[in-house]
Amino acid sequence: MNEFETNENRTPDETINRYFDSSETNTGAQEAAPVKKSHYYRNFIICILIFSLCLGSISFGLTASGVVSGIKAEDFVPASTGAEGGDETEDYGSEDGGLFDKGEEADAMSMSAESIYEASLNRIAIIKAVKPSVVAISTVAYTQDWFFGTQEVDGSGSGFIFAKDAYNVYIATNNHVISGATDITVSFNEDTPLAGVVVGTDQNADLAVVSVSAADLKAAGINEVVVATFGDSDSVSSGDPVIAIGNALGEGITATSGIVSAISKKINIQGKTLTVIQTDAAINAGNSGGPLFNSKGEVIGINTAKFSSETVEGIGYSITSNVAAPIFEKLATGESTPTLGVTVQAVPEEYVSQLGTSAGAYVVDVTEGGNAYLAGIQTGDIITSFNGESIFGPDQLVEQVKECSANQVVEVSGLRNGKQFTLSVTLYPPETY
Repeated sequence: MNEFETNENRTPDETINRYFDSSETNTGAQEAAPVKKSHYYRNFIICILIFSLCLGSISFGLTASGVVSGIKAEDFVPASTGAEGGDETEDYGSEDGGLFDKGEEADAMSMSAESIYEASLNRIAIIKAVKPSVVAISTVAYTQDWFFGTQEVDGSGSGFIFAKDAYNVYIATNNHVISGATDITVSFNEDTPLAGVVVGTDQNADLAVVSVSAADLKAAGINEVVVATFGDSDSVSSGDPVIAIGNALGEGITATSGIVSAISKKINIQGKTLTVIQTDAAINAGNSGGPLFNSKGEVIGINTAKFSSETVEGIGYSITSNVAAPIFEKLATGESTPTLGVTVQAVPEEYVSQLGTSAGAYVVDVTEGGNAYLAGIQTGDIITSFNGESIFGPDQLVEQVKECSANQVVEVSGLRNGKQFTLSVTLYPPETY
């Protein structure tokens, strides 16, 4: 019988007996031979010798354990000897001789432990300092369903205070957190829900600003708020430590930590191209709109999305602060960035072969009631020109729309069923439709 299999179902005593029971280790049971009396003296002497050796080992162990707290790194470094005398030591590569360099490596070992401890304290200090600037956002939206009728949909997300004046506190978040919501609630200190008002949105950048009145804050007993500070996302490097704070799973403000995995990445989400920081800090549902802090407690990103797959772990994305901060400042003035109201992608291969070119942005979807819808743009159109600029791909179209202002009228040209078309599109701000 295999010994690993037998050990699996045995008690510890039975396992030990497995190796010392002669009836099991040998083939068949054998009768033990009688021990001769002459062997007793020899066995007695052997036992005394073994006992003496064990006693010495135990004494050494007790002695070592008794002084271990007093041992220093220097105790493991052989003392250097000069020309004037003393025992010489063999040089193993350190200037002082011995296995460790007292002046550098021993100090480095001590500093390494101190650095880990200090990093932990720094992380705690950062979370304590910046957490009050992070808020939980709850939303209520209504959807129409042919079978079930009107359905109420609850949502949750995150945001952070980035500005305030005498009348309002301004909260940065993602546009997709508040898009379509009829009721918005902002919770301060995790237990003070107050009404939020959408000030401005930028669907292309997936950013939005929500305000809470100073009067409501005062009535709730909140006289002071913490305003987060934006950092320079261009100075971020892969490997930098980061902390993500937000309303994960809609269960209150929590913090996760990690590192910057990559910088200046471009991702496309529902036809929107975003410049992001990739991080392995856990970003979950409800974290959207929350801040990504650096080791100075500065916001370097707005947590927006994660790569979701059974085979993927630790890939989250944050819109860079250098892209987001100017947009938030603009939105806080009440000036929403208009959108075209389409989802676009690269021109499909079947059309490339027909047209002989891949230039243009293929319209995958048109937002009902949006600016493109009102102007007559349809699914399947290929946009080749926008506001006088040639369009070679979907990313370029998105960037061109970002350059426009609210209520601006632009010319959009393209191909529909192989024929040219040109339409005038008024870029109304999102809150007007």
